[in-house]
Amino acid sequence: MGGGRMVVFAHSVIGASHIKKGTDCQDASLAEKAENYKFAAVADGHGSDQYLRSDAGSRFAVEAARICMAHPNVIKMLNGAPTEKNLTQIKKNVIGQWNMLFAKDAEANPFTDDEISKISDKYAKRYLAGEVAEAYGTTLIAALQTDSFLLVLHIGDGSCVIAGRENGKAVFSMPVPECTKSFLNATTSLCEKDAIDNFRHYYSKELPAAVLIATDGVDDCFKSPEKLYGFYRVILASFSDPEKTEEKAKAELLEYLPMLSERGSRDDISIGVMADIDAVKALDLTEVVPEIAEEEPEPDQSEVEPVDLSEEVVEEELDQDELMASIAPNKCPECGIGDLTYNITRVVVRETEGYYSCNNCGHTQYAPLG
Repeated sequence: MGGGRMVVFAHSVIGASHIKKGTDCQDASLAEKAENYKFAAVADGHGSDQYLRSDAGSRFAVEAARICMAHPNVIKMLNGAPTEKNLTQIKKNVIGQWNMLFAKDAEANPFTDDEISKISDKYAKRYLAGEVAEAYGTTLIAALQTDSFLLVLHIGDGSCVIAGRENGKAVFSMPVPECTKSFLNATTSLCEKDAIDNFRHYYSKELPAAVLIATDGVDDCFKSPEKLYGFYRVILASFSDPEKTEEKAKAELLEYLPMLSERGSRDDISIGVMADIDAVKALDLTEVVPEIAEEEPEPDQSEVEPVDLSEEVVEEELDQDELMASIAPNKCPECGIGDLTYNITRVVVRETEGYYSCNNCGHTQYAPLG
């Protein structure tokens, strides 16, 4: 990174499904390019009814990460040789700062009767009693880089991709350990009491040519990591094109993101980029046209649920006929022709979780426990 021209930015766009439903964008993003560090963060607020302030929760998450990670004392420590204990403390600081921000918001803006009317009695009682963390539930990916290190913190779904060079070729990888508790529409979250146990990280003294972070609204537009890497190749090639200004390349990307959501995941989309343009120019970025997963989209990611680890997961055989008899078929809200059928994804203490799928157009929608 030393001395090279750095491109640092982050941006969020509302998803096509949210535009159709008339709901707010629940993603947030933040980027900062200072003299001694570069920072980018993205967050995806949860979409179900009980997460009624997750749009604020995601904004608080990226701000909490910036406050805690870009603190001068933290940067000084990270420039040295941080221990696992040091890195864990940074995660705890982010969680604590996020809690402070949403608590301050809840105090200044008490829940209205209209908000309470939209959630179940279970959550209404909880929020009115002051237990409001879930109302602000969100994921978070945050990256901090100096001339000496790269640190990425990650809780929930979404992805961090780094671009480097190997044998003259551009090599893309996901360095943050995979979250084994996030699957389909379930994800770990900042709002959980054991959030510290679900925070993963990547720390390295070897600096990549570029760091690209994104919420799952981007990931779910592509059928595989390789297709996602192809999309990032195009982005990096655009920013390193000598015929384009940085502003032109950024404008083209921001114009494309809403179309990406429309053709792909239909979810909110957030992306953050930190790229050393001189290092990127040294990569072989032979263009790979990314294939957007239009034909078999993932279940609607606007209804992401955090994993409830307080419940024991029980693996057992179910009587499919008995289960299906208790679930009346519904007409697809998208095409109005096909019937929705229920697909089981897991069993939790004899309750089911899964999603409905249309037998005509392939539309899917999340079905919570119950």
